[in-house]
Amino acid sequence: MKRRVFTTIAALVVAFVVGSAVAYAQAQPVTVDITFPFVAGGKEMAAEKYTFEVTPARAVVVRGLGGPGTSGVVLPIITLLGRHDKDTDPEFVFDKINGKLLLSEVWMPGQDGLLVLATKGPHEHAVSGGSNPTK
Repeated sequence: MKRRVFTTIAALVVAFVVGSAVAYAQAQPVTVDITFPFVAGGKEMAAEKYTFEVTPARAVVVRGLGGPGTSGVVLPIITLLGRHDKDTDPEFVFDKINGKLLLSEVWMPGQDGLLVLATKGPHEHAVSGGSNPTK
């Protein structure tokens, strides 16, 4: 009896982990040109081309493509954000705080959004990519 319960629990855990990995693996990496400096995960990022990739470990990896000395950072995903449109382009939302732009949301093509920074208090937004970018 104990063995059956253990086997069932182990099978459920494996199914959950594999299912989560498959769901995140479906989002293909995207390359975008961010035309302004910004902050991601507390790290200053220069205006340049970046790749954004979602990992099965519930993180977004941001890598600069500008050559030697370019920046990279791993951002833990705080929560998923429900898609409210049919936009198939990548979109990036930045919180404007004290004259700086902080990466807060990553929207991969055709996927729900990923919250990577939750800013408390009033602030404005800048959007790069998507069908209606603003800065």
